[in-house]
Amino acid sequence: MDPTIVLNEAVDVIALYKKEASLETLAFPCKMKYQGREITFTKLGMRHPTAQGKRMIHVFDVTDGSNDYRLEFNAETLRWTLVAIIPGGASREL
Repeated sequence: MDPTIVLNEAVDVIALYKKEASLETLAFPCKMKYQGREITFTKLGMRHPTAQGKRMIHVFDVTDGSNDYRLEFNAETLRWTLVAIIPGGASREL
């Protein structure tokens, strides 16, 4: 059974942008506020851009050490969306 919880909810995110880094690690969502809780991410598993129509969406798979999260950043609207949570996902390799 797939433990993924699909949410597609807008969230507040604090992101870090590095001046010198590879394209995969240039931007990193550090923290997210979800349901009144602040969640700090410890590792970036994957980042990839994708097109949705004419919009560019950047997808980030991150972990807080306990759970995995999929976030999307819409480059047109500058909004973050929490797409899904995988409870206990950090026990697997990102």
